[in-house]
Amino acid sequence: MIANLVALKRVDHPIRAVSKLRDRGIDVSLTVLGEGPERRKLEKLIAALDVGDRVELSGYVNDVPNKLKSASFCMLTSASEGLPLSLMESMGAGCIPIVYDITYGPRDLIEPGENGFITPRGDIDALADKIEYFLSLKPETVETMRKSARNTVERYLPEVGYERWKTVLEELRPSSRHNDPIREPVSPIAAKKLKCEQTARGSRIEVQLDQVDPSIAETLEMVVAARHLNTFFICRNPMVSSRRRGRRLVLSFDVDDEKFSESAGETFDVYLRRPQDLWLSKRRIRTPRRYGSDRTGAWEWYTTKRGNLSVRPCT
Repeated sequence: MIANLVALKRVDHPIRAVSKLRDRGIDVSLTVLGEGPERRKLEKLIAALDVGDRVELSGYVNDVPNKLKSASFCMLTSASEGLPLSLMESMGAGCIPIVYDITYGPRDLIEPGENGFITPRGDIDALADKIEYFLSLKPETVETMRKSARNTVERYLPEVGYERWKTVLEELRPSSRHNDPIREPVSPIAAKKLKCEQTARGSRIEVQLDQVDPSIAETLEMVVAARHLNTFFICRNPMVSSRRRGRRLVLSFDVDDEKFSESAGETFDVYLRRPQDLWLSKRRIRTPRRYGSDRTGAWEWYTTKRGNLSVRPCT
């Protein structure tokens, strides 16, 4: 089992399964590759169940591939997962997975009975039953399952993924809409009021707009693009509130200072855009006439010569 020794991984479940199998007269051992804060708790459990001769907590190891080659099966008993890389690594080495039916991960990789086994989530008795069943299989059946496990993981290799993307991109047909250049500059969107204030993590930008449909306002993104470098970031999901009896909407965007970290010393221009629009159709924010600038920590939000909102490091 490859797992950090944390509560999420539920390493105690395989240990208890080994104890149950020992009581049934089944000879099986468990090696756990990984380290973590649950070690002492698990060591106490191993001692309490008297399975110290069958369970090894190896800690961090550098030869995981070699360890996997000597194993019969692998286990995954986490409370939750995404696409578990440890499971893929084990299957790639020919280990038969015996895992819990958690929400994500196992059913993307395992065809029960063909390349592994899935047991009811949290059911230690079922886990022990499946291990016992696996150990009773004929060698030729196990070998067929090992080959199937390895073949499954091959679908996720970088080379295979590259070929899939290559095929998809080659089959795409050019879109005249996206190839048409925008010959005229896109007009800015005028802000009736504008306020930039400092927050614990950076800045909050409040843009008050006139006559904007609320359903559109909720989808708007604020694009902050470096003027001289090919870097940018996008602030999504603004907080939207209404003013002047609903005729004006205020969009509030939170900007973390760390977003600027890749472009130290750079000036950024600020835009609004709808996610489905062409990138070149994003619109600058035209500042109100009396707006000068706001300072938020190390940054100054200011009006350019053309009357648009930009941000630069404070001097």
